[in-house]
Amino acid sequence: MGCWLGAGGGCGVVVGGGRGWVGFGECLAYLGAEPSPLPHVYLGSSITDKGAEEALLKAGLSFRKPEDPDLEVARLLALGKIVAVCRGRMEWGPRALGNRSILLHGTDPNTVSWLNKRLRRSPFMPFAPAVLMEDAQRCFLGLEKAWHSAKFMTISFDATKYFKDTYPGAVHKDGTARPQLVEDETNPGFARILREYKRLTGLCCLINTSFNMHEEPIVCSPEDAIKAFLEAGLDALLLGSYLVEKT
Repeated sequence: MGCWLGAGGGCGVVVGGGRGWVGFGECLAYLGAEPSPLPHVYLGSSITDKGAEEALLKAGLSFRKPEDPDLEVARLLALGKIVAVCRGRMEWGPRALGNRSILLHGTDPNTVSWLNKRLRRSPFMPFAPAVLMEDAQRCFLGLEKAWHSAKFMTISFDATKYFKDTYPGAVHKDGTARPQLVEDETNPGFARILREYKRLTGLCCLINTSFNMHEEPIVCSPEDAIKAFLEAGLDALLLGSYLVEKT
């Protein structure tokens, strides 16, 4: 007998999720069972190159297949472009963690304001930074008790002076930030983008926001990604292994 449990949204818990699972959790606690940390949340449906190519052809878009997609995305980001990424398995839960993401630099708050308008988001909605695990302590304070949670963009930390001065577009009004700490083991492609971007620019942070228009679900299929990319007017889209650039 199988059981499906939906992902919690930004408003709180899954509707009805507490009924059976709270009791199950109580049983585990009573028996002294310790839950294993969740290694990653890339558990959703996957983008295939075949599906991506078919959707791009149907949409009539020009595209190419770069030899090194991660490096190509990093180069575009280093030029100040805003790039959407839709590849691999979709994230389970309320956060886009590199596989259904819009990426941009966090050094200019004006770029953040522009993107908020394009995505029809409220002006006060903040963006979250993505940083390699090796750069985390340079950027955030108080990580010691929350390293694992910080991999999932679920907890805020005080930003260091360096981070506040260098990446004002990724810092909340109160001087905090809600980062995603990225590791090679869980998302090697996203880690490589961050590493190549750092090599090209000397900057260790990219803003990572969910790939969707405001009040719409995070994109899931190639068709969803193409629709949101065109509607938002972004500079580039990495769909599977294929790259689309705005002309």
